[in-house]
Amino acid sequence: MKSRLKVAIIVAAVGLIAVICVLSARMVGYNSQVSQVSLTFQRYSDFVDPYVRDVAFLWLTNASNESFLLTMTGNSNTMVADSGFGRGFRMTWMVNCEFRDQTPDGWTNLVQRPSPARGSNRYVTLQPHSEIVVRVPLQPDGLNRKVAVLCEPVARWQQSPTCMRLLPMLPLPLLKQLAKKQPVLLKVWCDREFSHPPAIIRE
Repeated sequence: MKSRLKVAIIVAAVGLIAVICVLSARMVGYNSQVSQVSLTFQRYSDFVDPYVRDVAFLWLTNASNESFLLTMTGNSNTMVADSGFGRGFRMTWMVNCEFRDQTPDGWTNLVQRPSPARGSNRYVTLQPHSEIVVRVPLQPDGLNRKVAVLCEPVARWQQSPTCMRLLPMLPLPLLKQLAKKQPVLLKVWCDREFSHPPAIIRE
């Protein structure tokens, strides 16, 4: 009887620790990292892009100690090399964003969301104290566009060996519920609006 009680206490303790690891990770760092991740305009381009012809290039800089996942647009690998940044080639990506577009009737909103089937998404990782280049499509009618890149903070438990060892010990129903939860996304807004420059407006 005592041995069963000990086992029950150990199992309950393991489950509680694992739940705390998972749930706390979804909130940690969100507000504190907002001011440490920035998105700045680099330049326009109409280079040959297999996804979108006319784009703006933006620097996404992470000055924090956290890592972030960015879902690639369309759940496919959007990596393209571009040589317009100076010496050599830099890799660039198209990632999910929130757009606020100017129209003759006012501003409209569009948010690109990752697939609910987490395993079907393709990601690029923004490491701590690093920067990457993202490509953002311009409005086809040449009007102004505001954009925020959607960044998913990498959960602390994913970086904790202890939490990763305890996670499989959770009851299956709880694991399924956790898997259904959508991640909290950090919206990093660009420092300016942009639109088609006169050189690449097309009839």
